[in-house]
Amino acid sequence: MNNKSFLFLLASLLFITLIAGCKVEKVSAVDKVKDSVASSSVVSDSVVSDSVVVEKDVPLVVDSIGKSYSTNKGFVDLACSFPKSGPQPLVDSIRAYLSSEMKGAADNFRKEDSQTKSFTKLADGKDMINYYAKLAYENLKRCFDDIDYSNSEFPPELSMSVLKKNETDRYVTYLSSFYTYAGGAHGLYSEHAVNFDKKTGVILRDILNRKDVKALQSILRTGLESFFRKPYVAVGEKNVEDGVKSDMNDLFIENGIIPLPKNGVYLSSEGVVFIYGQYEIAPYALGMPTFTVPYKEIGKFLSPEARHLAGIK
Repeated sequence: MNNKSFLFLLASLLFITLIAGCKVEKVSAVDKVKDSVASSSVVSDSVVSDSVVVEKDVPLVVDSIGKSYSTNKGFVDLACSFPKSGPQPLVDSIRAYLSSEMKGAADNFRKEDSQTKSFTKLADGKDMINYYAKLAYENLKRCFDDIDYSNSEFPPELSMSVLKKNETDRYVTYLSSFYTYAGGAHGLYSEHAVNFDKKTGVILRDILNRKDVKALQSILRTGLESFFRKPYVAVGEKNVEDGVKSDMNDLFIENGIIPLPKNGVYLSSEGVVFIYGQYEIAPYALGMPTFTVPYKEIGKFLSPEARHLAGIK
């Protein structure tokens, strides 16, 4: 091999070595940026140019806890998904919300002239639920103390669960289910849910603008019809649409305008969920009309805050 060929080969090897070294150095820098995301949301251009930094998702870790009281005087059952760890603003907000929800349940049978004190040690989930369950049972027992339910199959009852239903990288959903029976033909059941901003812990209050109710009529009508259609299809009813039409005619609506649910709208992974309470827009026999509207159909009606949490641009 002559000197010219040797120099060319040597130069080529040096060039390849430099390129390989640069690639290794760049990957290492990106890895360092990824590892530092949790501690910093700002990346200097001097470290990596044209880089997109995504904050690491910190999951909400919960503990399922509950407390029950059961005697011939009545039955009380409270349960919740209590936050153990996660983004601190979110944990604090959910704990306060759980206390508020259970206080509301305990107040259901309290005396009109009495006031319930809120539980203050919000970091102690077991003591919290024990406190409200005992209070709820004492209120229920006092309310029905003069009535003998020893031979009854259906003594007074109060049940409530506040459970984590869904979690994304932007929000956490909690669903509250409440049932109470105080005698009569049947008890009363209700459901509502809220979305917590995962970063701030703030509850999403305004999902839809009630001023848009007329523009939403087609969406609401289609959703209600789908809810009423399901049981007819399930039992093999031949005249499904006749049944749906009859149920729609039984709705409690004024001037033909279907109202938005009072407190039953929340975000889910599939779309916006609507929950109408018992007797809110329909007879008890028709249940609690519930349906989900895909984001592609209702996205334009969402508030900016709701669109952000839903990941809609």
